[in-house]
Amino acid sequence: MLRTSRLIAGTYLIATLVLIAITVMSGPVGWAPLPLPTAAPPIRLDIAISSEKEAWLRSALERFAGTNPTVNGRAIEVRIRVAGSRDLIMAIEREGYQPTVVSPASTLQLAELQQWRADWLREPAQPLAFSPVVALMRQSSTTDGIDNPWPLWQRELPDRINSLKIGISSPVLSNGGLQTLITLAAQYHQTTELTIAQVQDSGFRDWLQRLSQRVVDWPASTGTLTTDFVIRPGVYDIITTYENLALQAFRQGEGRGLQSLRIAYPATPIISDHPFAILNAPWVGNPEREAAIRLRTFLLSPTEQTIAMREYGLRPVNPQVRIDLDDRSSLFGRYRDNGVQLDFPSQLALPTTDVVAALIDTWHAATGIQR
Repeated sequence: MLRTSRLIAGTYLIATLVLIAITVMSGPVGWAPLPLPTAAPPIRLDIAISSEKEAWLRSALERFAGTNPTVNGRAIEVRIRVAGSRDLIMAIEREGYQPTVVSPASTLQLAELQQWRADWLREPAQPLAFSPVVALMRQSSTTDGIDNPWPLWQRELPDRINSLKIGISSPVLSNGGLQTLITLAAQYHQTTELTIAQVQDSGFRDWLQRLSQRVVDWPASTGTLTTDFVIRPGVYDIITTYENLALQAFRQGEGRGLQSLRIAYPATPIISDHPFAILNAPWVGNPEREAAIRLRTFLLSPTEQTIAMREYGLRPVNPQVRIDLDDRSSLFGRYRDNGVQLDFPSQLALPTTDVVAALIDTWHAATGIQR
């Protein structure tokens, strides 16, 4: 009797286990099976960045991904679009491009975007780094005796300029070209704050026309211009570019046996601040905003700011990070003898959007270029 009871109990237990297994796999009759949990979809972060800081940001994004960043358990995936600063703004205004973050080279471009859609820029932008516009010169028989080309571009152009091949990026598409144009206009009028009347002055327009005759090309990107300057030695004698790209050009030049490059600063430079602006646009939700803040915090950390300064020649905005010209492992220290200058007695004020628009119109009239 006891054996029979045990046999019945064992059979019942086996049947119960089989029933449980079938229920788990397919669900009991008349009931839907319980769905297995799935991973939450990642948060996609689209960022528009200007070309001159692409090298730093691409490397920084690899390190950021290595930290396995998440927001409320959702992974963060970052995609970037790289172009000239003003080209990025035009993509948003004219092409319907929808980034979460826009980071041009200068607040000048954000002012243009704000004029078009002020409601998308309610939150203040945070600078990521600083970089002045400079001249990068190859020492040769053509440039022999020129320590700094900026004084050549004063109100009276010397005959010496007729023998130079100059490169400036497009002020319509590139912040580097626009800031060069602002610097040249300010030098011409000997001012630190440009007015509409000054940039529309016929004398300045005629002067700019004469200078533009020595400009070989107006490429869309300052980064592209600087790369061409290094890899195509015969095309340009002097270009205007960002300090960080000039420092990187020194390093590239070493690899090509080009140690004859020098950097030169205008008496009153204009500084790019590389703002990081999180858009308050309809396509940006709270998860995207939180992910952008997480990335911004990472980029402003002492570690990342140190890398940006030492390896990519960007001036840090984090006060905990300082440039040391005695540190030969950084680009600033390594190329201090190539003309690096840390301090500036004064800086140019950023012009208003109306002045910028009038200045570009004058450039169109002086050069005949309409793009």
